[in-house]
Amino acid sequence: MTKDGLPKFVYRDRGYVRFIRRSRGLSVMMKEKPGTPEFWDHYNQLLRGRDPLPSKRSFETLILSYYEGDAFKKLKPRTKADYQKYIGHIRTIWGSKDPAKIEPHHVYELHRANADRWRQANYLVQVMVVLMNHARLIGFLKKEHGNPAKGIPLFKQESDGWVPWPEDVRAEFETVATPRARLVYELCIGTGQRIGDVLKMRWDHFADGAYDFTQGKTDKRLWIPLTARLATFLGGMEKKGLTVVTDAKGRPVHYRTIADEMRDVKSKMKHPEAESYVTHGLRKNATIELYQSGCTDEMVKAVTGHSGVEMLKKYGGTVRQIELATRAQEARNRLERNKART
Repeated sequence: MTKDGLPKFVYRDRGYVRFIRRSRGLSVMMKEKPGTPEFWDHYNQLLRGRDPLPSKRSFETLILSYYEGDAFKKLKPRTKADYQKYIGHIRTIWGSKDPAKIEPHHVYELHRANADRWRQANYLVQVMVVLMNHARLIGFLKKEHGNPAKGIPLFKQESDGWVPWPEDVRAEFETVATPRARLVYELCIGTGQRIGDVLKMRWDHFADGAYDFTQGKTDKRLWIPLTARLATFLGGMEKKGLTVVTDAKGRPVHYRTIADEMRDVKSKMKHPEAESYVTHGLRKNATIELYQSGCTDEMVKAVTGHSGVEMLKKYGGTVRQIELATRAQEARNRLERNKART
């Protein structure tokens, strides 16, 4: 074998070239012509210490390629785990299938097959859109073919989203809750944030009567004054650790631990429907209270961190419409009064 100006670790061998890296036990025949894009792709894969992806076009190859891309690596851990769950389902049913042979009716049938779980069915379609976009990027699909997963009609949510806690449920919960469950409850109501962000809040996020942190799901930086109620409640809390919500030893707690504790409290309540109200519903309570206080959409978003009005419609529901209509009609009344004076 001779070097002949080839890149590091590559040697000529019987009409081809071979990648040899003894420290990693690699000796791979490279059939690509040196200097071609295919050669450099294969070479860079071998430098990273693994065999190249299979050359056959399949969902298996597509998924492995997507997992190596920056788009997947930059996802939040929770989103990444969700993607892997649904991609795993796609991998199971279509792993050996050529993505180029997927047509809209295939995705539609996949969606309908999971109709009994509408949220999961919609997520499957959304993940398919992502995968097929990646398929176009790596040449598995031609541009003129488009994305077969786009335009699939998703199942509509049967309700206005998360159900807010009624006043009687809130009143009883406040009376019987464990100290930690009550703390979580007050943080959810007072900040309007998702439970995942509430559990990550640290004491150093709270200063000068406000909290300053970055939402986990959206990466949105928020600085929000505390409500008087939450400021008073936190003022009476013992600081056991870095985070506000902790275990008995001052360590951060997992979502599952808190979910079980909140569920246990509600199971012991006298209200017959107490167990049907989930913690995330408190975010809707906070949103509704903001609208009832006369806040505009932009003011509500500044507190809750919602990214768009469509989500606010789900969270604000009828209350949002009533408040907006009331302000609109009040503006007309002022106009009429001004006309009468002139």
